[in-house]
Amino acid sequence: MNGARGPRVAVGAALVLGLVYWAWVGKIKPQRAQAAEDAKLLFKGLDPGNTNEILLRKKGSADVLLRKVGGLWRLITPIEAPADQTAVGGLVTELAAAKRNEIIVDKGADLRDFGLDQPSGEVTFKPSTPGAKAEVLFFGLDSPDGSQAYAVVDGKPAVFLTDLFVKNSVLKDASDLRDKTVWTFNTSDVEAVRSDIGGFTVARDKDGRWQVDAPPRREPGKGTVVDAWLDDLSRLRADSVPSETGRGNFGLKRGRTLRLKLANGTLLVLTEGGKAQPGPGIYVQVAGQGPVFQLPANLAETIEKKALDLMDLNVFSFGTGDVARFEVRRPKGTLSAVKTSGVWNWTPPLAAKPGAKPFDFYAFLSAMANTQLLRRLDAKAAPLTPTASVTFYGDDDVVLEKAVFGPRRDGGMVASSLMKGQTVLAAANLLDSLPPDAPNAPAAAAPVAVSGAAHP
Repeated sequence: MNGARGPRVAVGAALVLGLVYWAWVGKIKPQRAQAAEDAKLLFKGLDPGNTNEILLRKKGSADVLLRKVGGLWRLITPIEAPADQTAVGGLVTELAAAKRNEIIVDKGADLRDFGLDQPSGEVTFKPSTPGAKAEVLFFGLDSPDGSQAYAVVDGKPAVFLTDLFVKNSVLKDASDLRDKTVWTFNTSDVEAVRSDIGGFTVARDKDGRWQVDAPPRREPGKGTVVDAWLDDLSRLRADSVPSETGRGNFGLKRGRTLRLKLANGTLLVLTEGGKAQPGPGIYVQVAGQGPVFQLPANLAETIEKKALDLMDLNVFSFGTGDVARFEVRRPKGTLSAVKTSGVWNWTPPLAAKPGAKPFDFYAFLSAMANTQLLRRLDAKAAPLTPTASVTFYGDDDVVLEKAVFGPRRDGGMVASSLMKGQTVLAAANLLDSLPPDAPNAPAAAAPVAVSGAAHP
């Protein structure tokens, strides 16, 4: 019996040891490691959402006081202005995560040795909990290697080192924390935009479609382009705010305007002033508000949008990637082309002429899809006399577009679109790249794949 107990005891002991090891490696050791890291937190339990006032002091800079008003951060000093919620939130988050690296002196330190008798910076934050005590973190000199800073928490005797990143991330100037959003509106609420800068008006018609009026021309707006432009306008963000009051020489008195009419009747007016000094960029101001914003050069292009960029001047309506086959009908015959496994070919195949370049199907489709109208025509006054047509089919032989062409004239050719229901004067060379107008002839040799997978 005793001989049988020995192995069982050994197995049991091994099992116990295994469980102990698992508990140590899997739970106890990580918990202790986490507790050791948490012990380094300068302000354990600091909740960014439960902080309602922050005071920042830095040598050589004006004190910055931030306070929550109506749940949103505002700058109180040195300027009264809305604060950048993301920037201030990031500042508090960095403060909540700030850690001490090494304790230099537990207590009784001579603060002059570490530049803490006259701190290079300090941050004071006040929790919103009634009766809660304000916390203060003082920064002294940087460490000899320049990667850390000496610091001390008010009311605690230890002088310690913390990452220089902590110091730099919380000691911000007012300009770093000022909200630089130019204006705020919902793009879906915009009913019309009048640009004295570009000399046009874009407005929704009774069916909600955009129309662009740039006398003497009036054209449908390209919906996706207009919407994208409005979205860019709604997110205008300045590089700086050179004046909170508007006082100064910013070229705004003679500036041109961009006027947005919203569905609720609100009119937002943005005035473009002179070029920023020093540049690049321009000055802008929203009517009825004091601040002058300095926009970067790329956003200057946004408010200086041209009417032609917003007009839908495409003759036809189809996407080249959606086309699975197309058919060209001309007086002497018909050409058909099919895309198989990403490769276009004529069907039936055409005989290749010696020395001739392969037909570039993708270039042809792209040219057709992106053809711009030169002038609109009155189809009722002068009906189109067809000379050729091209029908584009998608999957399952769905008709994507049918383009009908008439005679050449006035530096272009008459064309009509089935999907857009319009007759226009378009570019004259649309069909010139096609093989000669003759019935398809069978190829003398195996078909040659052209304009295949190498194209996007």
